[in-house]
Amino acid sequence: MRIAIVCLCLTAACVTTAQEGEEMRRDIAALRTDLKKEVDTATLERQKLADEQAAKSKALQDALDVLNRAARKSGADLAVDLEKAQNDVTALRGQIEVLQHRLEALEKLSQDQQKSLDAANQLVAQRQKELDKAEHPTDRMGIYTLARQKLEAGQTARARELLQDFLARFPKDELAPNAQYWLGESWYAEKKWNDAIVEFQKVLKEYKGSDKVPDALLKIGMSFQAQGDCQNALLFFDEVAQAHKGAPAAKTAHDRAAECRKRGGKGKAQSRSR
Repeated sequence: MRIAIVCLCLTAACVTTAQEGEEMRRDIAALRTDLKKEVDTATLERQKLADEQAAKSKALQDALDVLNRAARKSGADLAVDLEKAQNDVTALRGQIEVLQHRLEALEKLSQDQQKSLDAANQLVAQRQKELDKAEHPTDRMGIYTLARQKLEAGQTARARELLQDFLARFPKDELAPNAQYWLGESWYAEKKWNDAIVEFQKVLKEYKGSDKVPDALLKIGMSFQAQGDCQNALLFFDEVAQAHKGAPAAKTAHDRAAECRKRGGKGKAQSRSR
């Protein structure tokens, strides 16, 4: 396994394309899985040997007890019993010694496997950082497009990193309201409702004239609704329906408001903190 890791490390030094990077990730992931299986197998074997050694130790103690009892006898029986007891003790001590050697060997193997697994994990983390850096564009459209792709692929943390970078570099860009909105969506996708509300509110505060305002209002309402707080949700649904009647979000807001009212949901639910 250590040879495999060395080979992968050598390969990592020359990875230049996204395809090669993905292949590298798959190879390392497979290696990590194999190593984990070997570690688990070694652990089970070690426990089995430890149990066997404990049983042998008990048998040895029993044999020593027999030897002690035999030593208290006299006559012909004494010689027979002593010889048998001594043979049993010698045999058991030999078996325990063999088991101890096997346990020590397994322990060393387990330690080596764990080191290999740790090395694979470190390599995965390092390669991920390198690949993220390699595919991190610096132009506005490159950053924004990649962020949207990552968000659609479910890589919300990576998308969030790119969107935050976009807003830091281009806070006044025409795509900044969209980037801010999608930043809120990255939290909404993770069901972190309060974090999503914070980011969506920034669209309302910092980009008041943006066509993303109705969508941000809608998603704030949906975030409240998801927490069982229809009282606050209705405020935002009604705002979309009344102030942005021509926006695509208006119909959804109307439907969502109807859901809240159907449930008699003007009151604030007790499950708000979920």
